[in-house]
Amino acid sequence: MFTEPWSDIGEYPEAHISALFRELALELALGHPLFNKPVELLARREDCDHILVSSDSKYFIVHLTWSGKPECPPYPVSEPFSSLEALLAQLQKHAQEY
Repeated sequence: MFTEPWSDIGEYPEAHISALFRELALELALGHPLFNKPVELLARREDCDHILVSSDSKYFIVHLTWSGKPECPPYPVSEPFSSLEALLAQLQKHAQEY
């Protein structure tokens, strides 16, 4: 499903996946659309600090700041997609720009 510059999260070692989850949890604060929501990590973009997650039947491309602390919303910036089709169209754009 994922093409460059995106990689399926299953291709990464567990320690790397845990580090991404930990950083996302640290950065999310009250007021962010993903705060206190169950999140599934799906992919990581290789050329920047973007991750792809799903939550509540929606998809989000999240730009981690790697600050290691809660951010003031709207950070970390997240781009929501209400459907898989909309997400796939955006990922195709990323592949063409890469």
